[in-house]
Amino acid sequence: MVVLDSTEPVEQIRAEVLTLFHTEDEPVPRGRLGWVDWILLSAVARLRARGKFSGQRGATALFTPEHKLKAERVLVVGLGSCADLSMTALYRLSYQSAQAILALGCTSIGLELPYRAFPNESPQRVRQAFLEGFTAELQRGRPTAEFTLLLLPPAD
Repeated sequence: MVVLDSTEPVEQIRAEVLTLFHTEDEPVPRGRLGWVDWILLSAVARLRARGKFSGQRGATALFTPEHKLKAERVLVVGLGSCADLSMTALYRLSYQSAQAILALGCTSIGLELPYRAFPNESPQRVRQAFLEGFTAELQRGRPTAEFTLLLLPPAD
């Protein structure tokens, strides 16, 4: 498994799947997800308005950006309510996220970790907690695959 820190803007990430996170508490996508949603003509916000994706924990929404991004697909994973988030919940969610990616058959993954959902935790601790479960599940699910993770830094 190759884990790389990317300095590219989110729209320039070349990957089979770009994975971002959304909390139930945010009525509209914010941060990098907000920017990607804007590029995708509010696809995430429209799903939310229709009640089809609200960011509930473990729920996913998959989008095909049709050449608006360098990534082939965008996977948005729900984090649930901010009040219910903990490092243990993040660790469990990392497994669910990996399982969703395994189901897609992707080996090249752009990933923005949910730093914004954990304002009282250091980015390094969020990274470690998430990647521990995420990489273990990827390797368990496809032990012979060569995965490449491009990690986006915490947004300013």
